[in-house]
Amino acid sequence: MTSMKIEQLIAQHRDLIIERWSHQVISSWGKNYRDVNAIEVGYQTTRLLEAVRAIFAEDPLNWEPTPGHSAVMLLHTLSADRAKAGYTPTDTALYVITLKGILREIIEQQQGMNLIEFSSALSQIDRIVDRLAFVTFEAYTATREKIIAQQSLALLELSTPVVRLWERLLLLPLVGVIDTERARQITERLLEAITRYEATVAIMDVTGVPVMDTSVASHLMKAITAAGMLGARAVMTGISPEAAQTLVKLGISFQDVVTRATLRAGLAEGLQMLGKRVTNI
Repeated sequence: MTSMKIEQLIAQHRDLIIERWSHQVISSWGKNYRDVNAIEVGYQTTRLLEAVRAIFAEDPLNWEPTPGHSAVMLLHTLSADRAKAGYTPTDTALYVITLKGILREIIEQQQGMNLIEFSSALSQIDRIVDRLAFVTFEAYTATREKIIAQQSLALLELSTPVVRLWERLLLLPLVGVIDTERARQITERLLEAITRYEATVAIMDVTGVPVMDTSVASHLMKAITAAGMLGARAVMTGISPEAAQTLVKLGISFQDVVTRATLRAGLAEGLQMLGKRVTNI
């Protein structure tokens, strides 16, 4: 059986294939997801089947998935949508793999085929559908990696807020482990806030930082130095007694930085730097 024959069979049984394909996919997805849209699945199935038919009309023996091919573009869109909706890669790849079984059934029902034609037809179907399944998996993986990267960036931003407490007075509460990437984010957000609010004092509260070692101290000093180049003085608060002892043992000193034990004391110090003070009413 030639590839042209397969292409003709797909065209001849188009409605049946779409019906079976859509039904099987919807039934499978419906077991785990409530947002399965039958109309959407039917529309995607119709478009993808036409793209697959076009592959068999071309040169299926030498076909390779190229970025601009209609089938590849459709699968990229489908995989991205499924990944964003929380589907697993297995469920997403199932969409394509299901087509293989349906096409094989149609081939098996044909009369007058010899063994060579039968084997050739099944081999072509397996080759094309398997390549499309790989495309689906790769597109899904790329989308998930992008989503994870965006979520990581969002978490960094949420974990590094810069609060304007008063005119020209900022608060940077730090929580969690500070690594190189986090330190870069801290410095960038601090400098942006200093420039935006024309701040002259920045309180850095490290109460929520679990580890204060040489690396963390180095990152914080770089941020403080950069802030100083923009004309802002830093007040560091929240260093625990244990952290203070550790820093002393490591020979790390914040002698050029104003430090206070608590955020309350740091706020009072910051206001004093601005020529203001807290009074009881």
